[in-house]
Amino acid sequence: MVSLEAFPDLAASLSRFATYLDGPAHRPVGAAVSGGGDSVALLLLLWLWGQRPLEVFTVDHGINPLGAHWAQGVEALGRELGVPVSVLRWEGEKPQTGLQAAARRARHHLILDAARAKDIRVLCLGHNADDVAEAAAMRTEGSTVGSPKPWSPAPFWPKGEGVFYLRPLLGIGRARLREWLSALGVAYVDDPANTHPAYLRARVRQQGVKPVLAEHQRDANPVAPEPIAVTGRTEGAYFQQPDLPSAALLSALIVCAGGGDKLPRQAEIDRILAGAAAGRKRFTLCGARIAAHEGGWLICREPGDLTRNGAKPQRIGDIWDGRYRLPPYALEAEIVPAGGYLNVLLPEDRLRLKVLPPAVRAAMPAVKTGQTVRLLAAGDLQDVTYNRLRAALGLIRCESEAVHPVFSCGQPVA
Repeated sequence: MVSLEAFPDLAASLSRFATYLDGPAHRPVGAAVSGGGDSVALLLLLWLWGQRPLEVFTVDHGINPLGAHWAQGVEALGRELGVPVSVLRWEGEKPQTGLQAAARRARHHLILDAARAKDIRVLCLGHNADDVAEAAAMRTEGSTVGSPKPWSPAPFWPKGEGVFYLRPLLGIGRARLREWLSALGVAYVDDPANTHPAYLRARVRQQGVKPVLAEHQRDANPVAPEPIAVTGRTEGAYFQQPDLPSAALLSALIVCAGGGDKLPRQAEIDRILAGAAAGRKRFTLCGARIAAHEGGWLICREPGDLTRNGAKPQRIGDIWDGRYRLPPYALEAEIVPAGGYLNVLLPEDRLRLKVLPPAVRAAMPAVKTGQTVRLLAAGDLQDVTYNRLRAALGLIRCESEAVHPVFSCGQPVA
């Protein structure tokens, strides 16, 4: 029988679920379960909480010969608990270098796609206090790995668009979770990659880094409380600021306006701030343009990057260039940046663009049909950058706050 009677610290963790999982009672919650002790303990705790339907996702990476067996173990546990389990497989040839990073990306992509197909907006992960300590130790060795947070937007934009990760076990140590599983007689696996000396995390783990066991409360806003300026924004994925913002906010603005998924490095942000202080007026970074504009600063997509060297803006699902959600009728159409066709647009389309800064006009999406190019209707085109920025700044703090109005060309719509 699954019980927490002798583990009051684990029992206390159940209250954290309700803190973040406050969405509709019928909507399922996802859990990523590898079969390891951390994620198995997470699944059992979610099952004990019992307030929402659960969907479990496990990935067979096709790397370890035991991977299929581990997935079968997760399926068996799911059957015992009455919880559906989806086994996802990373198919295809595996890279010879950077295998761990590629496997991580593949794992997240597979789970995010599967979760979205089931209308899941929150995925629970089994990171614990040891993971926080190990990440800190890795950073002292030169790694750029971030610290796991209790609540954060899913990575790998735009695959993770609209999905949040919940890590409710960050205040509990790995050994404590395994002690509970052993008391229950619940089996779990130990991936040998976790002790392989070729990997920095494994080397740090072998050093016996001690976790700091502390109650993890809801994250405070990780960025200084500055306003999110959208002044003058009538349509188009761009941001205007009266002054160049702090490094943390500028980094978030750049990655959102640029549509990519990799945050700029701190040294690059520092160079922009130093250059602006020295009087420079324009910079480009991570696909974004940062430029002095009408007494303030404009952060928008760099239009020159859209088609440089024959490139085409990426389309993933219904999101074009990481900035706009296309309407259904445009999903099969050829979408081009308006910049190459400004002279052939109809007068009403040129009039729409006239209110936008020139760089923003050139980066707007347009439908090309033969020799005809038209802007998408203003009410049909959803700008996803503003809500992405809110999530990146920690302004979406729980599931219910993630259900917010989308912005169609900068204007809230129902």
